[in-house]
Amino acid sequence: MCARRSLGAPPSDRRLARLALAALLAFAAGCEHAEPPLAPLTFSSDAWPNEPVGLTVLSEYGFDETLPTGVAVPLSDGWRINNPAGYATQASDPGAPLSPPNVGQWRYPIGFAGGDAPATMYHQLDSPHEMFFSYSWKASTPWQGHPSGVNEISFVVAQDNILVVQMHGPPGGEGPYALIVTTEFTTSNGHLENSEGDDPGTRHLFGNVNGGNYIVTPGQWYQIEVYFKMSTTSASRDGVIRWWVNGTLVGDYTTVNFDVTHPWEEFQFSPNWGGVGSAKTEEDHFWYDHVRLSVGTSPAPGDLMVTTNTSGLSLDPDGYTITVDGSQSQAIAVNDSVAFTGLATGDHVVTLSNVAGNCTARDGPTRTVTVPSGGTASTAFSVRCEPGPATQLVFTVQPSNALPYPAATIQPPVKVSVLDAQGNTVMTFAGQVTIAIGRNGGVLVPGTLRGTQSVAAVNGVATFPDLSIDQPGRGYTLRTAALDLAGTESASFDILMTR
Repeated sequence: MCARRSLGAPPSDRRLARLALAALLAFAAGCEHAEPPLAPLTFSSDAWPNEPVGLTVLSEYGFDETLPTGVAVPLSDGWRINNPAGYATQASDPGAPLSPPNVGQWRYPIGFAGGDAPATMYHQLDSPHEMFFSYSWKASTPWQGHPSGVNEISFVVAQDNILVVQMHGPPGGEGPYALIVTTEFTTSNGHLENSEGDDPGTRHLFGNVNGGNYIVTPGQWYQIEVYFKMSTTSASRDGVIRWWVNGTLVGDYTTVNFDVTHPWEEFQFSPNWGGVGSAKTEEDHFWYDHVRLSVGTSPAPGDLMVTTNTSGLSLDPDGYTITVDGSQSQAIAVNDSVAFTGLATGDHVVTLSNVAGNCTARDGPTRTVTVPSGGTASTAFSVRCEPGPATQLVFTVQPSNALPYPAATIQPPVKVSVLDAQGNTVMTFAGQVTIAIGRNGGVLVPGTLRGTQSVAAVNGVATFPDLSIDQPGRGYTLRTAALDLAGTESASFDILMTR
């Protein structure tokens, strides 16, 4: 039976709802290529035939100790457990395939609510880009399936990314149940054939070799093996996800995009039952026997050098800010370089901000830079600044002493420049600039300004070629004005009777 069902999940549980809905769709889509269960196998604890050569064993754990009640309780071999209700315990099963008789037992009591796990046992990871994990697992029989079809078995977790091994099947206990891998990545993987889901977001990877989805039967032990290797960049389509059940290769995906900026942080046995809603009406169990975690050598971190090259006028004396991946920020001058060290290998988003309004980054303020393992990547922002809006007038050629009109004019010609707030000439300004006497220094009678007293600025400069004053005097000044601009007053000068 491969029916699609509505979840009706509340908005507060959107992630679980997405997983649950996609799970039902995945199961429905995968039913046509499901194969019957193989007979249970007996495994050897020293036989991991699908583990790639060269990985380092991080943990080999056989559940040979009591699983205590509590939160973040340390276990051996680097493991910890969140077991507040005591639903995870050590149990005995002589038929366990790898390291009998001790196994871990996760109990779902009657009334257990959907969307939660009885307990979470976890092991920290040191940001591996390559990993193999394997364990034996069994579900109780009968098994009450959640209405969503979701029965999660294990997780690998990174920031905003998870990889989940799941048992999917219809509600109740009828089955069949397919073992698939689900990714919830921030990267785009809509190109993956034989997968279904959001892009980016929750995506189900169906079995795509050896007959398709592997069907598991509650009450039997299965050895689950998973291998992944992250892509070179977040868009390079060369990441790998493979999984085996009882030694049979089920899924083989070799063009996966991983979020390389967030390597993996934690492995978890956190078997959530379902999406949200519903409750167990029978007591069920999951059992785990002997987990092995192996990791590849993480690529050496790299460095990033960021340079700013700014040209033009009205450069901002406060400089800019460079931010990497939205979290690491450094101040940088307008023509400068800063280094970011110890970055993870792969793609990083670099952003230039706090750019003044009169300046523009020529190729945009954001780019993606790939940092090599053990090396240094570099990127440069080219910024062009144009003067800001005109705000003020200044005398760039002050009036000089002169004979009175009509004997002479003030030479060299008086010049007034139009400036922005940073003191740069606004060469695009072509408006009228007027000039008049400020302080009248006439000795006997006030002087009168003669000549052209209103001119249009050329390239932001107003030139007054023929000014003169008709009365001798000392301490004359001139004042300038232009529409909406702050005027200014000149230095003092004299109009002399004789030279």
